[in-house]
Amino acid sequence: MPKITFLGACREVGRSAVLIESNSGTQCILDYGVRFNEEERLPVYSNLNRLKAAALTHCHIDHSGAIPYLYKNNEIPLFTNPITLRVSEILLEDMIKISNYPYPFGYKELKRLKQHSFFLKNGVRQKIDNNFYLTFFNAGHIPGSVSILVQVDNKKILYTGDLNTIPTNLIDPAQPNSMPEIDVLIIESTYSTTEHPARNTLEKKFIDNVVNTIETGGNVLIPAFGVARSQEIMLILKKYGYKNKIFFDGLAQKVAITYTNFPDTIKDFNFFKKALKSVEFISRRNRLKIAKSEKNVIIAPSGMLKGGAAVEHLHHIINDPYSAIYLVGYQIEGTPGRKLLDEGIFELNYNQRNTNLQEPIKIRANCDINYFDFSSHADKIHLYQYINDLTLNKNSNFIFCVHGDEKATTNFAGDLSNNGFNSIAPEIGETYQI
Repeated sequence: MPKITFLGACREVGRSAVLIESNSGTQCILDYGVRFNEEERLPVYSNLNRLKAAALTHCHIDHSGAIPYLYKNNEIPLFTNPITLRVSEILLEDMIKISNYPYPFGYKELKRLKQHSFFLKNGVRQKIDNNFYLTFFNAGHIPGSVSILVQVDNKKILYTGDLNTIPTNLIDPAQPNSMPEIDVLIIESTYSTTEHPARNTLEKKFIDNVVNTIETGGNVLIPAFGVARSQEIMLILKKYGYKNKIFFDGLAQKVAITYTNFPDTIKDFNFFKKALKSVEFISRRNRLKIAKSEKNVIIAPSGMLKGGAAVEHLHHIINDPYSAIYLVGYQIEGTPGRKLLDEGIFELNYNQRNTNLQEPIKIRANCDINYFDFSSHADKIHLYQYINDLTLNKNSNFIFCVHGDEKATTNFAGDLSNNGFNSIAPEIGETYQI
């Protein structure tokens, strides 16, 4: 019987890593990420002496951040796709450059990772050993994101990675109906206790707020994740015919340009190119000028206001009662973005790369603060719908709930058990035979 060992993302969001081992002992790792703000940031230790391959669902650091570590002593293939590899490279270079944490790898291992990467198209089965295969399917999360079907010892294991089943402006959603019958499901649980607002209603509310702020002569700062979320916000603005100036800053610029090299990963590439041509890029030299001018929409990382270009713009906008700061991504507990949203106070206690701040900040906001839930993760309703649309083998029917906090994963597993599934919220380091 094959084994599944959970090395991370158990009752937590971060350091996603799932180890699959066949009867013969051949190992394959699915994702190998890091978590932040913790002493132990890497996946837990496991003997990987028989590791034959690695596969990556998408570029986000909580899934990709520790993969270079696998290449200190290994020459295994990393199965991914071109856009995921390129954006992972951008994010990993940035992480290695700015991190104060002593990661046990660096640029040398990142180079080896790139040298051993192999591209796998969606729907094409890849053999990694006898009776051991991988197949990618669109996960609908960000451009290039995939779910991974593992066929090992005549068992079918589906690892969703991060998952989205509703259409966005940037990419098409996941299609569970395209999957074969599976024996085991490893599913993300990030929003398993939450319902997102209707997308069209949310977009219209967002546009109305932006337009109202601009018409009063203010600026709108949109702190957004540089990967996918910034570009999604750009498309929403252009979709509704927004005519005033839109600016991109920081990582959002580099990722947007990168996306133009992978047209097959974007839902409507012609519209994407048209929208991008109307956006102006900000340089460090003209940040202050733009922040002090009027009627601008500024899209800038970081999405949780932990640093980066967004903080420099915020410094000039937060005291203006005619302006606004609109958060468009989840704000983790303890981040400056979460405190701003909950208490109306922006507090940053350290200097961060890409800012000119030389001392701690604590400012009460005079501008409008609002949150728009443009999540790229499936919520409670759509996670259940995804499971219902799959064909699960009635004789096994295993579901493992990962990539969510303790409440989300355990409640999700409990609800699924009550509905007749063999569901578990695994703990870190646990191994299951299937």
